[in-house]
Order: sequence, then structure tokens, then C-alpha cells
Amino acid sequence: GQNFLSDQNYVLKIVDSFRSTIATGSSHAEDDGGRKIIEIGPGPGALSRVLHQRYPNMTAIEIDQRAVKFLSEKLPALSVLEMDVLEADWAALARERGGPVSVIANLPYYIVSQVLFSLADAHESVSVAVVTMQLEVAERLCAQPRSKQYGIPSVVFQLYGHVTANFKIPPTVFYPVPKVDSALVTIDFSCPHRDLHSVSGAKLRRVVSTAFRQRRKMLRQSLKELLQEPEVRSLPEHWACLRPEQLRPEQFLQLTRDLYGLADPAAPSDSAVWRRGGGVAALETLPP
Repeated sequence: GQNFLSDQNYVLKIVDSFRSTIATGSSHAEDDGGRKIIEIGPGPGALSRVLHQRYPNMTAIEIDQRAVKFLSEKLPALSVLEMDVLEADWAALARERGGPVSVIANLPYYIVSQVLFSLADAHESVSVAVVTMQLEVAERLCAQPRSKQYGIPSVVFQLYGHVTANFKIPPTVFYPVPKVDSALVTIDFSCPHRDLHSVSGAKLRRVVSTAFRQRRKMLRQSLKELLQEPEVRSLPEHWACLRPEQLRPEQFLQLTRDLYGLADPAAPSDSAVWRRGGGVAALETLPP
């Protein structure tokens, strides 16, 4: 289940961090009463109460009928979409609001990875996401090469945007009290790596997920199965003796180009790459 914020000091701290983030961004999220602001999973509205005072035209996405009813009674002017956030059409939401949206969320731990990867898939429609998550997940998103935490999430989110761990959150500010520490993380999707779209998203996912299945083996071994596929070029020698945990995120773009070539500009854009298969599992089940 979800762990709800119960400490007003941390509620204000999270909202202040969100406000600072969107105030310095280029999405103009604060314009028009915060029409481009979307809160995911408000629950009983600890964040919503504070956010809605400043952004009266914001939207919340909530799947729990009891929470929707509670919010309609306590914050009747708040626009609430009763739906599963994993079914959200972020492109449509952005079009309706005149541009990429800014997301804030205190997510249930069990759904964090799926939501984050779905936002990566929708990165052109989401300007920024400020999200409360397990500290362990936050560390993986921010991890650097050659570290224990470095893996698929590190590569993906550092290519699709800029990741910042804002501050640690103790278990005691939630109800029920979780058994782990949390952190507030900002993912700025407005600044993806300049070469991100030089390769197919699906091909990049294939290379990254295959390589990290055997993260401590050299690429000539960890990519052995992939290299037997007819559409894949031979592995250049300068990659062969490197291990996936040694490669910087942008080097995975170069590796993908070397194996598959440049993306076909006429091909339809990849819209659901990371939420399926290896991407979703990466935050929760892959070894560090």
C-alpha cells in the first residue's frame, strides 16, 4: 500500500522544492494557475492542499475511489482524474494544457519503477518530475559508473534527463511508517542527452538490458547472444574488453550506434520502450 505524508514540515519542504524546480525551468508551469501541473496519487491530499492554494488550475490523478471522494469533499475545486496513472496518455494531457506538464508525486513504493519508466517513455510530454521514492531507488538513479548502484536505471534516466537527489526523508514522516528511508528526487526531462534520438529507443533498451544481465563480464561475453542476431554488426574491438558497469550513459548511445547504426528518421517514434520487460524490472529486481 501507499505511505502517506503526515508531517507538515516535510510537506512544505517537498512543495518548496517543487516550486523552486518549476520556477527555474522553461516550461512556464506556473502560468495560468498551474494548468500544466499534475499530481500523481494525492491520496488524502497532504500535498494537494498546499499545492492547490498556489496552483488552482492543477490536476490530480488518483485511482482510489475513496481518495477521490475524500478529495471532492475537502478540495471540491481540485480537478481530479479518476484513473490508473499507468494508463495516462501524457501526450494528450500535454496537448490539452498547451505544452509539457510538470509532475509531482508521493508514489506507493511498489509502483515507483513503472511510473518512472512510463514518464521516461513520455519524456517529450513531461518537463519535470519531482518524486518521493525509496532511498535505494534514488541512489540507483543518481549512481555513477563503477559504483555498486550503477545499472539500467542510472543509464536510462541520466540519458533522458538530469537527475537530482534533493534530500533524504525519514520513515517517521509517513503513515503507515515504512521500514526504509526515502528521498525526494527531481528528474528534469527538458534536457535529455543531445544524441538520445540518434538511436532507436528499442535498440538502446536491447543493448543496455542485455549488457547489464551480466554486468561484471566483458561486453564480448555479456552481448554474445545479441551479437549473433543478423541485424547486429560485429562488436568493435575497443568495446570488447570493457564491462557494462564501466560505461558512462552516453557511451551506451555510441555502442548502440556501432551495433545497429543510426536511427531511421522515417521510422515511427518509440512510444513504449522502457515500461515493458527489462526496463520495469530494473529498479526492483536486478542485482546492484
